[in-house]
Amino acid sequence: MGRVGRLSTLHGDVTTPALMPVIDPSDVILSPNQMRREFDAELVITNAYLTRRCFGEKVIKQGIHGVLDYDGPIATDSGGYQILRYGEVDVSPEEIVRYQDAIAPDIATILDVPTGVRATKEHAAETVRITLERAKQAVELRSNPKVMWCGPVQGGLFSELVAQSAREIGKLDYQLHAIGSPVELLEGYRYAELVDLVMTAKQHLPLDRPTHLFGAGHPMMFAFAVAMGCDLFDSAAYVLYARDGRYMTSEGTFRLDELSYLPCECPVCVAHSPNELRCVSQGERIKLLARHNLHATFGELRRIRQAIIDGSLGAYLEMRCRAHPRLLEGLRRLARYRDFIERFDPVSKPSAFCYLGEESVDCPEVVRHRRRLEERYDPPPMPILALLPAFEGERPKLEGPKQTHLVRLVPPFGIVPEELEEVYPLGQFQIPRELDAIQIKSVTEALSRFLERYGGRYELVLLFNDERRWGNALVDACEKVKEKLKTIQL
Repeated sequence: MGRVGRLSTLHGDVTTPALMPVIDPSDVILSPNQMRREFDAELVITNAYLTRRCFGEKVIKQGIHGVLDYDGPIATDSGGYQILRYGEVDVSPEEIVRYQDAIAPDIATILDVPTGVRATKEHAAETVRITLERAKQAVELRSNPKVMWCGPVQGGLFSELVAQSAREIGKLDYQLHAIGSPVELLEGYRYAELVDLVMTAKQHLPLDRPTHLFGAGHPMMFAFAVAMGCDLFDSAAYVLYARDGRYMTSEGTFRLDELSYLPCECPVCVAHSPNELRCVSQGERIKLLARHNLHATFGELRRIRQAIIDGSLGAYLEMRCRAHPRLLEGLRRLARYRDFIERFDPVSKPSAFCYLGEESVDCPEVVRHRRRLEERYDPPPMPILALLPAFEGERPKLEGPKQTHLVRLVPPFGIVPEELEEVYPLGQFQIPRELDAIQIKSVTEALSRFLERYGGRYELVLLFNDERRWGNALVDACEKVKEKLKTIQL
């Protein structure tokens, strides 16, 4: 469900998927202008609640752009994270809406009530109710037409409440939506539960509105979130990790004290060794690590955008999810939503389909082929059916009667009739030549269904068996439905 888009704001366009680095107005480590120059950051985010506490009404005269000395797009959060962490904030939802209207960010957020992951169902329902009430109230209160507003979705681990929240807030006049309460899941590497949260919300939100995943700031999970349809992320991790001496990569996090080499090509890592970073002053080390962390983050976003354009996001996602067992667990949970995802995945792509492991069986290309074969295909009325196990590039000639319908058995797609073999991706794929059990199972199950449905039409079923790769799997599949076949010849 990943998409490259353009979000137009008063202060400029933003290419999505996009990261919004968090700027603390009272403690600026890297300025927004430096972020734009060095990292091509098109959108930053700051906290309106903290800004109000630090600077009060003075910000209204300058506006948030004046306070941050930045003429690019700025988003503001409202204090919802502080509610999640500390239980309450000393500002009313009405005050924070009016304050954001007055300081005029490009994107503003209502003061929602985060559900969190420890909430009972009763408390979760209350957070959904209050958030929706505040969202409706904010529509009436806001007065600055130049500000776009973000309406958050709550519900936590209760999918029915997430669905209700997404449906109801999607009916209101908001330009963007945010998926709330993922921070604790992200901190605990609970990616399978994150999938349920995000995919439930995405199934009920308006698809033409950008989706922001709160607190998703680590590059190791960006491909995962983008594949689920998230367009925006905010991150303070780049500086929080730097203060803790942690070094971010697309594969995970390392402690600077444990590194002998810096596994990165950014300017910071090219110019310094781990020992040199350890020896500089604390303030300088934090700034250098923060710069590296942002280079790692924005570099990953650029790779993801290119993968979307190339049509290879699925393969890229599988590669990234093998960086950590919990990510792989999340990828397998994502397979439960394969039918919904398949609706939005492009029917053809510039790149070939690649089988990279058992999770590839649930890729949209495979799901689509199997569904369409059952719903839209009827074999031609020929007397002979020839079954040929085949791989990419293999086009064996069939000798025998001319009126023969040739069907190739291609893992993991299963049945590939000869008249469809040039349709993407059936003629544009790469698979290992040594089959695994999942590949064999995917073909034999498809073959069994095909023969149960159509086997009785044919005078003869020819099975060319490749013992080296298939063993007796295909023979066994035919034997299971032998009574429904007219003749079998191996």
